[in-house]
Amino acid sequence: MAPATSSALTQVLVAATACGIAAFAVRGAATWLQNALLYHPRPIAGDAYYEKAIAEMSSRLQQQGYAVKEVEYLVQKSHQKALLVQPEEMTNCPLWLAFGGNAMVSADWLPFCEAVLSMKDERATAPCFLLVDYPGFGFNRGKPSPSAALESSKEALAQLLSDLGHSGHSPESINLLGHSLGAAAASQLAESLSRTDAQVRTGRLVLSSPFLSIDEMAAVLFGGLLPRWLLRLLVTHRWNNAEMVPTAAAAGWQVSIVHPPDDEIVPFKHGQELHQSVRALGRECELLRPKGCGHNDVLFAALPAYLKLMGLSRL
Repeated sequence: MAPATSSALTQVLVAATACGIAAFAVRGAATWLQNALLYHPRPIAGDAYYEKAIAEMSSRLQQQGYAVKEVEYLVQKSHQKALLVQPEEMTNCPLWLAFGGNAMVSADWLPFCEAVLSMKDERATAPCFLLVDYPGFGFNRGKPSPSAALESSKEALAQLLSDLGHSGHSPESINLLGHSLGAAAASQLAESLSRTDAQVRTGRLVLSSPFLSIDEMAAVLFGGLLPRWLLRLLVTHRWNNAEMVPTAAAAGWQVSIVHPPDDEIVPFKHGQELHQSVRALGRECELLRPKGCGHNDVLFAALPAYLKLMGLSRL
């Protein structure tokens, strides 16, 4: 081999290696950024705080005639669990699937369930709750992503409906409640059920502090420091409410939104724009604006708002 040819080949190999290292670095940066923005998984099994909290909340809910049970299901051959809060004497009650924010797990919803049951209108039918963890959260193994969360929530719902069917009890209605990241999980489930499961009738879809999309949230968090094209390259988990919410509304889901104007994490204008996108379709969409609270305390600070939108209060 001539010296010039050997030198050229060496340069090509060096350039290819440099490109490979750069691509690996970009991929690593993308994974880090995505996880930092979206996912803060917490385990339940083996955590003393959650084990104690579940035991205490189970005892308190029992005083209201409710039991906390586990619903087990499979996702990609991996055992998963959700928590079910149901009347001890099960009836055909409204079913609510609840999805938490990026640092919430199913057990974090138990105090909310207790508060809702304590405050609901006596004339309203008592609901039951399926509290769903994302893969990698709570009881569950795996890695979170929009597709993994969708598969997990559909399997959890299917397993519960199968269990209830065998016991002779079917939900009066199926409804979805999601906070923050959970609003996106609830919206994509609503859209998917409308498209793929004719047996599931559309119900209420209550969104708490929802964002428009991860692209929009990344732009807010980085304040324009990074160009949009780079953010789209780095953050591949879209979680696009701007697309899913109007689609779910068009399919018949009764969409409503709770968003505090003082939300310090998800700008209030995101909730406003989602509200307007539903109204633009000619669909009703209530937007409640609780004052004196922010992103992380709105679920309890604005309980009457959630009760109203869940059809459990006349206020």
